[in-house]
Amino acid sequence: MSDSAEKSRKQINFEKKREHYSDRQIQMEILYSNWLIQAATEKTRANTSTIVWIIVIGVLLSIISAILVTPKFL
Repeated sequence: MSDSAEKSRKQINFEKKREHYSDRQIQMEILYSNWLIQAATEKTRANTSTIVWIIVIGVLLSIISAILVTPKFL
């Protein structure tokens, strides 16, 4: 099979749009793409951390309230 037969139409169009790019332009595109991914990953990490803290605080408050409400039999 030829190389183009294995490629999808989207991939062929993608390559045609960028076939005239210099190495520097390609590197800058990759750098920008990586920067966007890193920013999105950092936002996800921060949101996950916030959610974990909210859950931990909720569990701790539940435990404390259960201990305080439990009648003491002596």
